[in-house]
Amino acid sequence: MSPKHKDIYKNWQLLAEGEKQGLYECFNIFYDDLYRFGLSLYKNPELVKEGIHNLFLELWKIRHKLAEVQNIQQYTLTIYKRILYKTYQQLSAETQTGHLIDELSIEDMPAEPSYESILIASQHDEHMKKRLQKALNELSPRQKEIIRLRYFDAVSFKDIADQTGLSERTVYNTLHNAIKVLRDVICWVIIFKGSRAIH
Repeated sequence: MSPKHKDIYKNWQLLAEGEKQGLYECFNIFYDDLYRFGLSLYKNPELVKEGIHNLFLELWKIRHKLAEVQNIQQYTLTIYKRILYKTYQQLSAETQTGHLIDELSIEDMPAEPSYESILIASQHDEHMKKRLQKALNELSPRQKEIIRLRYFDAVSFKDIADQTGLSERTVYNTLHNAIKVLRDVICWVIIFKGSRAIH
């Protein structure tokens, strides 16, 4: 067995035992191969990233079944292909109805993920804290400013628009794009909370 396969097997077993570190390591080991494979099926990087995140959420959810898996890579690919197709269908449906967003008022917009919950959860997990810091470094100064105003100072969209000279829709879109950058961290927060609820 090659060193890589030994690494996969070891961390897969940790994942099956409910260890978050096993999940993180499997994510890191598989990510590049999954990304390349996903792009060979769908020429959409965002779709592929979303599919990978959904895959690992699914693996965490069914972790009690994973100890019995013989061919880990084949098993992972089978689930991944199914999830990619499902994600593709969901994104296609969202695109078809996307033009309706312009008809909504800001108040009708769906609630954005709680940035505070990311910070709170990250304080209890060193690995997550590092991921959060790395993600924050990828945000533009404007995105950081709007996140600070919205989540730390609890400023309304209207007041943020007044303070920054932007329209309310631009404020919302900037915040939404910042949250997309933080998507990796948000996924781990969901997993983190789920593991705390179980244990």
